[in-house]
Amino acid sequence: MTARLGALLLVVACAPKPPPAVQDGPHALTVLHTNDIHAHFEPEPAEWLDGRPAIGGFVRLEQEVRTLRAARGKDHTLTLDGGDQLTGTPITEIEVEGSFGGAMHALFDEVGYDAWVIGNHEFDKGLENISRYVQNHPTLPLSSNLLKPGSATPLLPQQEKSHIFDIAGMRVGVIGVTTDRLAGLMNKGDFALLTLLPEAQAVQAEVDLLDPQTDLIVVLSHIGVERDQTLASEVSGIDLIVGAHSHTRLTSALRIGDTYVVQAGSHNRSLGIVDLVEQDDRITEFRYELRDLLPNTATVAPDPEIQGLVATYKASVDRVYGERVSEATGLLGRSYNHESALGRWITDALRDRSGADIALYNGGGLRADLAEGPVTRLVLFQCFPFQNPVMQFRLTGQQVLGLVLQNIAADADEKRGFLSTSGLTWTWRRNVGAPELVTALVGGQPLHLTRMYTLVASSYVTEQWQKHLGGEAQPQDLEPLGYTDFDVAVEYARKHPVVDPGDIRGAQVE
Repeated sequence: MTARLGALLLVVACAPKPPPAVQDGPHALTVLHTNDIHAHFEPEPAEWLDGRPAIGGFVRLEQEVRTLRAARGKDHTLTLDGGDQLTGTPITEIEVEGSFGGAMHALFDEVGYDAWVIGNHEFDKGLENISRYVQNHPTLPLSSNLLKPGSATPLLPQQEKSHIFDIAGMRVGVIGVTTDRLAGLMNKGDFALLTLLPEAQAVQAEVDLLDPQTDLIVVLSHIGVERDQTLASEVSGIDLIVGAHSHTRLTSALRIGDTYVVQAGSHNRSLGIVDLVEQDDRITEFRYELRDLLPNTATVAPDPEIQGLVATYKASVDRVYGERVSEATGLLGRSYNHESALGRWITDALRDRSGADIALYNGGGLRADLAEGPVTRLVLFQCFPFQNPVMQFRLTGQQVLGLVLQNIAADADEKRGFLSTSGLTWTWRRNVGAPELVTALVGGQPLHLTRMYTLVASSYVTEQWQKHLGGEAQPQDLEPLGYTDFDVAVEYARKHPVVDPGDIRGAQVE
């Protein structure tokens, strides 16, 4: 062999392989998707069904995915998750494979996901923990807008901005995008260690890069259904948005221009099923189903491997969280925009423990309804899974009045979060269509604007001070009390019946 021929063969051998030849259409593809699982690995109550039956869980999910792959063909099926895999059950309190929540790795591996997008709750245990979690995850993590500080490099190990899958005879580009409102959803110290691009900017850049190379573009989004629709209108070239973050049960797909939007609820109880046909770089046929994972509708036997994993994790959780501490005589529901029974109960518990004049709890921190029946540590953990430290501080009556006015606005327009209260009550009415304060009381006495009041709230509320409490900075006298909201809930449940206190704190009057 001559030196010239040898060099030529070396160049050919080292050259990158061309992409597989794309077959002429039409191409049929099934996209299976979940989102906002929040570590719910067992069946959970479905509040939209009569009797609130427990449905879903990883055993049932794997059965449905296996059945659909057999029917559609595994080489015609793409399985995606919309993020927020962590925080919701004590499985995320167990350190596995170097990270809290690492137990989720094996469950995702058994189902056989192809990709997932990084959600905001992945950061709940800190940036170091999510770095270890992602590094060991068997499924490809995506996010186009989460970057290392001051660079274009993805933030986390193994993370890609987008990925092209050669499947069903075509090339499918999948782009990840994380909510660009992370500043109000994660630890401020960790947030300072990343660069977060605007959602539409990051996605459009990836669409422009992938479009010449692909037949279909899917955005795997963790930004919420309303912002998904905005993204579809602002970014050209997206065929399908698989959504998350807002926990929306879309029983039919939304369509904005040429872009379809889907989302599958939350807590691993339903599976989204997209069946589409692509031809000439566009979707020509589209069908969507949101399938509830009912316990008695599986057509294949459970997989013993995933059954064993679930049983092992359940036993670990039960050892610590299975203790029964009380009984709930009725449902204590929750709300993000309005006062709720669960909000009344937890704020009463916080004020009872601390002795403060006023206790506050944000609606978004109430993560599950508290159902009638036995109350275990696990039940309370599912309601208050963040285990935020309780903080004490002081506000003037004028500042407290500001909280009341914020809550009245939340009640009236349903566009912002409500702070549940104990010790603070008010009435309001509509005057020429606008909300108007009528009375405001602290401890049953009129609110004095110049008086100083002692308040308690979770560290999440105080850290997001401007969002929840107004003003530019936290007060100088902010003090941790040495226990968490979960600790308070368990202690209060042991000592008091778990019932809705019943006294409305913010009442609308004529």
